Amino acid sequence: MELMNKFESKTTLGQGSYGLVKLAINQDDNKEYAMKILSKTKLKKKGGILGRKFPSRGSKGTGSQGTRSQGTNDTQNELQKIYREIAILKKLDHPNVCKLIEVFDNPEDDNLYLLFELLKGGEILEIPTENPMTEKEAWSDFREIVHGLDYLHYQKIIHRDLKPSNLLRTESGEVKIADFGISNEFDGADAMLTSTAGTPAFKSPEIIAFKSGSDPYSGKAADIWALGITLYSLVYGQVPFHDDSIINLYDKICSQDLVFPDEPSTSPELKDIITKMLIKESVDRIKLAEIKNHDFLTHHGQFSTDLCYRIVEVSEAEVQNSVRQMPKLNTLLTVKSMIQNRSFSLAAGKRKPSQSSKEC
Repeated sequence: MELMNKFESKTTLGQGSYGLVKLAINQDDNKEYAMKILSKTKLKKKGGILGRKFPSRGSKGTGSQGTRSQGTNDTQNELQKIYREIAILKKLDHPNVCKLIEVFDNPEDDNLYLLFELLKGGEILEIPTENPMTEKEAWSDFREIVHGLDYLHYQKIIHRDLKPSNLLRTESGEVKIADFGISNEFDGADAMLTSTAGTPAFKSPEIIAFKSGSDPYSGKAADIWALGITLYSLVYGQVPFHDDSIINLYDKICSQDLVFPDEPSTSPELKDIITKMLIKESVDRIKLAEIKNHDFLTHHGQFSTDLCYRIVEVSEAEVQNSVRQMPKLNTLLTVKSMIQNRSFSLAAGKRKPSQSSKEC
């Protein structure tokens, strides 16, 4: 029996900018998963998890009358690249990255279905808040976030939407990077992006300034900016640049100086690393390797953040089987209402660090 045939469904648990979130329960063992239902059209427009068009599996590039189109080879090449990306995402295995279990495509509608492990601790902090983390709490969570992002970048994946609501906690307390709705795989040393996807308050100046025809911007540097906004938010309970008007918000992000709240409780090391992550010019912004060795993260050398990983490789069979076609999926799914917050939280419990990620 196909995996999806083992699920039932009742209600929708939440809705984000890319689609619905449901709690999927395996009828065989009652194991719970987070089912994210994404719009392929919206993903295409935002340059999302697929980064581009998502042709239906087995597409031969035919027109409405079944005639072969000139774009057959391009469509098939594009299809293969898309499925390769998904095959890689499914094989990511790190204790600080949410596990993608399976991906289903319903060729009869616009939906793409992503089955994730369920993280029961919920998002690490709802922003804004009057009860931010202590510096010690933020340091502990930030180290795990950095480890997860370092792994993603090593696997040549840019997240593009880092923020507290996409950082979820397991029942045992670990933090995992979640929500790959608009992530991108890249070739070479960095992803040079031309899409402006992301959450407004966490967008970097170069994303905001990007215009059609401009030079692409660094995906890694954009992730570092969002990482800086995230750390600031965890400690101070709000984003450093905020405004009710998107236009004014973007103007502040691009031109306003970074200001810290007037309080003595945070260390110079914390303020230094945030300041370096939020440098306006992306070429001058601190790199992830430098973040890992910063005094804030290592406590002046007391803690090591050096990790080594294995690059994820996928076989041709894994590529071909990366997405399963499930027609009329809503008749096969049953979803129970459990999630209280707006994230697709709740997890399958604590996972041991994998062989693909270990202390060096």
